[in-house]
Amino acid sequence: MKLQKTIEKILRETKNPYVPLKLICTRAASFSKPQIRSCLDQMEKSGQVLFGEQGFALPERLDLKRGEIVKVAGSFGFAQLDDEEKTQVFIPGRYFMGAMTGEQVLLRTRPGRVGMSLEGEVVQVIPDPDGAFVGVLHLSGDSCFVVLDCMPKTEIKVRRSTLGEAKDGDKVLVKLVVRGRKHFGHIAAIERVFGDSGRAKFCADAILHQNHIKLNFEPETLQEAAQVFERGVCPDDFAGREDLRDWVICTIDSKETKDIDDAISLQKTADGYQLGVHIADVSHYVRPDTALDSEAFERGTSVYYANSVVPMLPKELSNGVCSLNPDEDRLALSCIAQLDEQGHIKDYRFAKTIIRSRKKCAYSEVNALLDGTASPDIVEAYAQVIDSLQLMGQLAQILEDNRFARGAMNIESNESKIIMDEEGDPVDIVVRDRGASEKAIEELMLIANECAANLGRKNKLPFVYRVHEDPDGIKLETLRTILKAFGYPYTDIKAGVPTKKLAEILDLSRGKPEQILIHKMVLRSMAKAKYSEQPLGHYSLSLDDYAHFTSPIRRYPDLSIHRIITDFLSGVPASEIRARYDDFVVDSSAHSTQCEINAMMAERDCDDAYKAQYMQQFIGQDMPGIVSGVAPYGFYVQLENSCEGLVRLATIEGSDYELVDDIKLVDHAGGKTISIGDPITVKTTNTNVSLGQVDFALV
Repeated sequence: MKLQKTIEKILRETKNPYVPLKLICTRAASFSKPQIRSCLDQMEKSGQVLFGEQGFALPERLDLKRGEIVKVAGSFGFAQLDDEEKTQVFIPGRYFMGAMTGEQVLLRTRPGRVGMSLEGEVVQVIPDPDGAFVGVLHLSGDSCFVVLDCMPKTEIKVRRSTLGEAKDGDKVLVKLVVRGRKHFGHIAAIERVFGDSGRAKFCADAILHQNHIKLNFEPETLQEAAQVFERGVCPDDFAGREDLRDWVICTIDSKETKDIDDAISLQKTADGYQLGVHIADVSHYVRPDTALDSEAFERGTSVYYANSVVPMLPKELSNGVCSLNPDEDRLALSCIAQLDEQGHIKDYRFAKTIIRSRKKCAYSEVNALLDGTASPDIVEAYAQVIDSLQLMGQLAQILEDNRFARGAMNIESNESKIIMDEEGDPVDIVVRDRGASEKAIEELMLIANECAANLGRKNKLPFVYRVHEDPDGIKLETLRTILKAFGYPYTDIKAGVPTKKLAEILDLSRGKPEQILIHKMVLRSMAKAKYSEQPLGHYSLSLDDYAHFTSPIRRYPDLSIHRIITDFLSGVPASEIRARYDDFVVDSSAHSTQCEINAMMAERDCDDAYKAQYMQQFIGQDMPGIVSGVAPYGFYVQLENSCEGLVRLATIEGSDYELVDDIKLVDHAGGKTISIGDPITVKTTNTNVSLGQVDFALV
C-alpha cells in the first residue's frame, strides 16, 4: 500500500502525464525494481494506471473516466460512469474494445449527439479475474457458440474441448480464455453446465449464481450449526431471562413456513392494549467471530423464489432451534408495547425471554376465523388462541387507520404464487390474497420495528436503521407530467412533497383504468429504501423511527440490532457498545443493502423464468389482460394470473403507432389508442424461459 501511494504521488506530480519506468524507479529508490514492476502490473490490471509508449499514467491525468458497461445491443451500447449522477454514456459499437456487459472500463468521453449527454469510447477494459458469464449454448454442425443473457444479440465462440456433457440449448457458465479487440474475437470455455435452458429450475440456478447467491454452506458453518442443533434449547440458556411460557403466544404464517421467527401475544388492558412481539433470539446462537456469523453476514438475507428458499442460516437453525415452533421452549427477544385505546404507543420495553407458542396459526385459517367463515373444526383447533386473534383483528384495524391518517402510502401490487409439480416444473400460478391476518401481522410488526428504532435513536446507540428518504425532485417532475395528462389536480408537487399528498394521489387513482400507471410512477419517483447507520426516518411509512427487528432468521440487519439491544439490556457501557459496533453498523448497513438488491433481482428473474415456462402451454390461446406499460417499441400486458408479456408494434400490420406523453400509443394510420389500464385480449406467441420473457400478439 505504501509503494502504491508513492507511485501515485510520482505520477500525479510530474509535468508529463506519462512517466517512464526508469524515472519511477529513481524517485522510489527505497523500493526495488521488481517490487515497483509488480505493483505497476497490479495497478494496470485494476485500471489504476495506464501503460503507453512513454510510460505509465494516471487515468485522471489523461481525462479518462471510469465506468461500467451496462448494455451491449449489437451496434451500440451504454456505460454508466462512477460519478454521483451515474451518468450514462453512449458508446458506438466500433469503440467497445470487446468490453462485456458488467465489466469495468476506462472511457474517453465527449459531448453527445442530440438527445445524449455524453458519447464515449473504451480506452481500456478492466476484466474481473473471477468474472464469468451465463448464457445458452448453441451447437450446430461446426458452429459452437454461446449467447449470453446479458448480451442477447452477441455470439461468443466456445472452445469445443470444454464442452464435456453440455448439449445444445443448455444453460451454461463460461469464462473468456481469449480476449479479442472485438466481441467476435473472444473465445470462451465452459465452466459449468446448469441444464436445459427450457426449464426454469435450471435457469434459476444460473440466475442465483449471477447474483452471487450461494446455494451451499461452507463445511465449517455446517459443523457449527450441527453443534448448535445437537445442544438444542437448554435450561442453562434461561438464566437472566423473563419466563413468558404461561402467556398466550402464537405464530401466524403460511402453512408451508418452516423458518418461524416472529410470534405475538395481545391482551386488553384497562386503558388500551399490551402487545407482545416475540422474535427468535438468533443472536444467542450466532455469535460474532464464528463461521455462522461470517457466512450470515456474507449472505445478508434469505432468498425466496417460486417454492424455494436459499436460507441465510443453515436449516438446523432456521427451521430448527431458532424457529418458534409450537409447544417447544424457545429463546426470544421480546418487544412489549403498551398502546392506548386509539392504538398509539404509550410505552415499550425490550426483554430477553423464554416463550412457548401455543399454536402455529395459518393465514388462511385465521382469515376464516376473522371473517366468520371458519368451520367448526377450525374453531375448535384454535380454541386456545381465538380470543387473542379476534382482539388482534380489532387492534390491527385501528393501527391501519392510524397509518393512513398520518399519510402513510398504500401502493398496491400483485404478488403471485407459483405451484410446482414433483419435478420442479410450474403447473399453476395464482395471485396471492392478502387477507385480514396478513395485514394484521404487518401492522403489529411495524409497531415492534418502530420501537426498536426509537430505542436506538433515543439512547444514541450504534444501530442499523431501515430508511426511506424523500422522493427525488427530477423524478417528481415526470410524475407531475403524468398526473397533468390524466387531469389530476396535483401540478405543484416537487421536492419536499409531504407523504400525505402522494397518498392522496394513490387513493384518487384507485379503481380507475390509470391506477396501474399512477401507482407505478409514484413508486418510481421514490428513493430506494435501504439500510443506514443514520436515523433518517421512513418516508412512505411516515415514521421518524424505523428499523428491521422482526426477522433475524432471514435478514442480517435484524440480527445486527438484536446484538446491540442485547448488550444494551445487559448494561454494557455506552462507550464499549460504540467501540464494538460503530464500524460494524456502517459495514452491515452497506453490505446488507447490496445483498437485498441482489436478492430482489434474483427473485424477480427466477419468477419470470417460471412464468415464461408456465405460459408455454398457452401458445396460440386468447387470454384477457390489462395494458400495464407502453414504450416506443410496443406495450406490455398483464394477465389475470400476473404473468406479463410484450406486444411488439412491429407485429401489428398496417399500424403507425407513436408514444404520446409516456402513457399511451396512438395509431396515426388507424386512429386507435392504446393506453395503460385498457382491457385487452392477446394470445401468447412465444416464450423465452432463459430470459424470462413472454411475447404476445394483439387479437
